[in-house]
Amino acid sequence: MKPWLGLTTLILVSCVPQPGQQPYQLSEIQVLFAENTERWTYFYGEPQVIRLGERSLALTKGPTASPLAVPEALLVEGEALYREMSPALPRIAQTTRTFPGLQFVVRTSRNVQSAWLFDGGWSRLGNVFASNAAQVVENSPGSPRLASLSQAENEAVLREILGRRGGRPVVLYELEPPLVPNRYEPSPSQSRVAALAVQYGLETEVALTQPNPQPQNPRVMQQGSQSAHTSSSPAAYLASSSDQLLTIWRLATGNQIPQPATPSVDFNLNRVVAFFWGQKPTGGYGVQYVGSQLSGSTLRVTLRLVSPAPGAILTQALTSPFVMLEVPGRFTRVEFVDAGGRLLASAGN
Repeated sequence: MKPWLGLTTLILVSCVPQPGQQPYQLSEIQVLFAENTERWTYFYGEPQVIRLGERSLALTKGPTASPLAVPEALLVEGEALYREMSPALPRIAQTTRTFPGLQFVVRTSRNVQSAWLFDGGWSRLGNVFASNAAQVVENSPGSPRLASLSQAENEAVLREILGRRGGRPVVLYELEPPLVPNRYEPSPSQSRVAALAVQYGLETEVALTQPNPQPQNPRVMQQGSQSAHTSSSPAAYLASSSDQLLTIWRLATGNQIPQPATPSVDFNLNRVVAFFWGQKPTGGYGVQYVGSQLSGSTLRVTLRLVSPAPGAILTQALTSPFVMLEVPGRFTRVEFVDAGGRLLASAGN
């Protein structure tokens, strides 16, 4: 299955009509598919001619048999709406079905407001998915209703998307518009912008362990630049028992006086992971947690590595930056990567 995308979110803008201007309104819908990105725009108001860059668009009234037609919308050059096509954007989200258990895992590369599944009928997968995260969800009854669209626009958009599915399941993701809205002359008195990512098809992944209910929300147990890790090379650790936790804890806090007590962790539900960047010659270095994603039995943690700026006044002493996390789940491997996806260190099976 090709990863695919689509979007929907609302931006409401009001403008003051200029003298002699015929007021009109518009709704712009940005739809991200795997093969391309489409921009659909409905216009409402009085017939007139407007401009988009060097192009003139005639807005008229009249009948149309298009399945995308919406009552009261003006025709655009004789068509039910104005449509643009552009290259596909990078994948924003992807949903898979787990086996066994038949749950759904939603993975996102940016914030998603809502997600819905059509597989013979509509169901809701959930609300608010964080960027660079993976979340296990169960579907519940519910049809997509995009607040930024009218009921008629909402129905037309869903009808068009389902008309292209070819019998495949469909997943819709509602998100903030990724494209800058078109600018028309004269400006509309009101405009609304929505965005949807569209996924056709649903892959099944084998869950080797119990899926993590909240892999995107680890707890930072310790973080700093004074660990007892003395090697210059990065290192990763994964603890699934109290003995393994004690080893990591001593490495993370061995230079603290007094050394804090080892925390209690329920390893029936959680794991502890840690990343040690390596010994540095001065201060100014740091490790920051960005996000995490669970795939099968492997947790992938994204970090931001901070280095001192040129010319900065620094502590002239050896430092050893690290971060230590408690993460829900029973995964058996952890991979730490930087913001560009480059593997920094890994641990586990």
